[in-house]
Amino acid sequence: MPEYNRAVSNSGKSFDGVLKRAMRSTTGRESTTFGFSILVTVTFGLTQAVEGSPTVPDIFLYATGAVLSFTVLEGVLSRGFRDPLPQHRTEVLTIGTSLNLLSVIAGMGSGLLIATLFTGGWAWVIAPFAATLVYLLLESAETALGERIRARQGDPHAEEVAP
Repeated sequence: MPEYNRAVSNSGKSFDGVLKRAMRSTTGRESTTFGFSILVTVTFGLTQAVEGSPTVPDIFLYATGAVLSFTVLEGVLSRGFRDPLPQHRTEVLTIGTSLNLLSVIAGMGSGLLIATLFTGGWAWVIAPFAATLVYLLLESAETALGERIRARQGDPHAEEVAP
């Protein structure tokens, strides 16, 4: 077990120590998911503000658009779902996800742009697709920045990823 992990796992037996450790774990693990859930919720609202109230099929189109962006990227990045998608270390992800506001705002902006350029079902499916793609691309850039910052701080493991 690396030195860092040993120090964290022995950080206290009291409820306060256990709760702090659990909060650190949960926050670190959920940051990207939290940003994405905010993005798709607000993009839905933006699309509704432009398009008006959605029909039931529009809502299904919206969900399809949001999910398809992940599916396409996972397929491409895993070389046709054959290779695992690696994960950066927590120290790198913490820096990257702390910049989540940038990727969320940019994703929202792209969703709004698409909602104003397209109408009807096209707006409902393309807006979340584009917003999610922009979010994932910028979230990746934020993680890459986190990796560079950790490397400059002298972390010899900054570029390590787990399969």
